[in-house]
Amino acid sequence: MSSYLVFAGPGAAVPDERSKLVADRFAVLAFAFPVIWLLFNRLWFEALIAFVLYLAATMMMADAAWFWPGLALGFAISLVTALEGRNWRGAALARRGWRLVDLVEADDADTAFEIHARRTGANGPAASTPGQTTRQPVMRTARAGNDTDAIGLVPVERS
Repeated sequence: MSSYLVFAGPGAAVPDERSKLVADRFAVLAFAFPVIWLLFNRLWFEALIAFVLYLAATMMMADAAWFWPGLALGFAISLVTALEGRNWRGAALARRGWRLVDLVEADDADTAFEIHARRTGANGPAASTPGQTTRQPVMRTARAGNDTDAIGLVPVERS
């Protein structure tokens, strides 16, 4: 199961069929082709930095004394891009005016959008005043006849 960040476009209603879902997981294509993956996802600045670093790594590998450090640099660029590339994409969407409206855990993007649409309902999420914060749901678990509260896996004692 993967986590999906659901972004709604500027001024769009929630749920919107044009919403973008960004999976929060390792990107295999970003590992294999980091610069191309960054360009494809419109991460221009990150692609420029990756290209310059790959160029430096290639020049380092041309010299026998610097081969292994150059290879390690190339591998590090690929690894960082594969691990953080999707987070960079989410940050780029936020800079462009997209709003993060939901975080969904699902097996694939279609299921994640269905869960998101079901959560928000036909009328959108519940309206809140600007100063009001939303509460995290508290899950109830039963242990040996005792009712205890937990937020995720963290037990919460209430008095």
